[in-house]
Amino acid sequence: MTYLIIVLVVVALAVVSTVLYRTVNKGLSSSSRHQQLSRLTVASVIAMAPWALAGRLPSAAAEYVMAGVCALWCVTYPLLYHLSNRRSSSEYDNQMDIALGLYSFGFLSAVELALGHLSVVGAVIVGVVETVMLVLILAQWVYYLLYKEAVNFNGMMIVQATNINEVGEFVKSFNPVGATAVLLLLAVMTAAPVVFNLLCRPAVESLPVWVEIVEGVAAIALAWFIFAGRKAPARRCGLVNLYCVILDYRRRNSQYAASTEKRTAGLEVSPVVGNEPSPRTIIMVIGESANRDYMSVFHPLDRETTPWLTELKRSDNTILFPNAYSCAMVTVNSLERALTERNQYNDKEFTDSVSIIDIARKLGYKIHWYSNQGHLGAFDTPVTLVADTADVARWTDQQLNKVPYDEALLRFLDEVDGTRNNFVVVHLKGSHFNFANRYPADRTVWTPGKDEDANVVNYLNSIHYTDDILRRIYEYGRERLNLDAMVYYSDHATIPDRMRTPGFLGFGMTRIPLMVWLSDGYRQRHPERDKALHYNAMRYFTNDLAYELMCGIFDIKSDNYDETNSLASDKYKYTRDMLLTYDGTVRIADDTTDDGKES
Repeated sequence: MTYLIIVLVVVALAVVSTVLYRTVNKGLSSSSRHQQLSRLTVASVIAMAPWALAGRLPSAAAEYVMAGVCALWCVTYPLLYHLSNRRSSSEYDNQMDIALGLYSFGFLSAVELALGHLSVVGAVIVGVVETVMLVLILAQWVYYLLYKEAVNFNGMMIVQATNINEVGEFVKSFNPVGATAVLLLLAVMTAAPVVFNLLCRPAVESLPVWVEIVEGVAAIALAWFIFAGRKAPARRCGLVNLYCVILDYRRRNSQYAASTEKRTAGLEVSPVVGNEPSPRTIIMVIGESANRDYMSVFHPLDRETTPWLTELKRSDNTILFPNAYSCAMVTVNSLERALTERNQYNDKEFTDSVSIIDIARKLGYKIHWYSNQGHLGAFDTPVTLVADTADVARWTDQQLNKVPYDEALLRFLDEVDGTRNNFVVVHLKGSHFNFANRYPADRTVWTPGKDEDANVVNYLNSIHYTDDILRRIYEYGRERLNLDAMVYYSDHATIPDRMRTPGFLGFGMTRIPLMVWLSDGYRQRHPERDKALHYNAMRYFTNDLAYELMCGIFDIKSDNYDETNSLASDKYKYTRDMLLTYDGTVRIADDTTDDGKES
């Protein structure tokens, strides 16, 4: 009877897993269906083979928990991916997670049965594996509940690039009692498998020695099959495969610094205007999460959030671009394009792309990079790789639970030699969430009213603070560095009354500020650039074209500069209908929140 039940269970597992596979995937070919039917049938046999060898069925509570964890693994990634993509994609095939869940049950069963006479050891091993699986399962569900989508490349990028201070700020942004309760619940749930296996390990008679030996060999063989080799199921399941893609992305990006000499060996850059007076300094300020809809200089508000920019706007030296958008909603994705030739409209790879740092160096500028974003994260991002090619690259001192305000960057400006030509990049923390932590308490301008969202009011305060930081950078540059030009744009925007997400929740995540200021001397020496920038002020723009904008402001000729991509040229070609965002997948023309004018 035991073996008949095992056979029936195998058949049931094969049928249920196949139905699940076909339900949570789309556009499957007949060959894929046949292949996965075969794979899942074999996986179902492997899942129950240890029990057939032992001549018994799972019956203890701990064994049911084991089955439950493996079943959750089968379902989680394929289901969440399906729920996230079923309306936007016509074809996807996530099959390995289902098979891996079945393989894992077979492996854990073999471990438990092989160590029957060492039940504590077996319980610990099984519990630890279950804990790892459960942590990954819970993480995916929490991510989905927070962001209404499965973990994807952008989400994994954020995880990789997030530092410990940002994690702390994110947790603190929630109600303290609720956040503590959730953390405790997660801790209990992840520790539960080990404790439960120890307390509720099956009390059964030991199997014959030869059976335990065979079970042990089977456990080792399954471990090798699941984890070893390039095509191991564990490497091909959804979450791990996504992580491997990120690691490959990291590996390719790491070649950027090593290939600098090769990349720039053939780079030829010549100034359009010769014998320019020295010294002079060009400053590029990169903001963070600034949304122009919350900046009074761009959008009428009942609060003056940008008093300095509003005053600066009155001068003909200042050009504001009210139709600027980010190319992505993640800092790394935006800036790897904004800083280099790579953009949404060409097929260049980051590692092969010349950066604005390379251009400035060829022109003889000394390059300074000052950042309040932190040289942290799981690996060097394209942003830090570009930054590290500067002559001077400095990051603010970021200690645990203490993120400096952007004014900490101002002291770095004292290092810049005002007697020579400089290109200075200042990377702000800007309005990165948690907004209340972006400005000192004594710089609070507004407090939330009775019916106001605290996040929105805090965001407005952070915008006001950034406006003052821009003023101080500008004034320092004019007084001490012979400021010739200053550019400010944000990496991306945010919607302050909605939770941060790597996915596209609307154009409010992309509607960024862009400002260019030109000195009187610059305007006299480069009248064509001045005229083009003013003429193009209402044109549409995505910040992956910031490289060409800066090349235009440097006023150069180079095979690595496409003048038709530059707002600083009368040859600028892009219209609203041509531009894209969200890594090339969303049309700017679909933004119904603007008036569509670009005259």
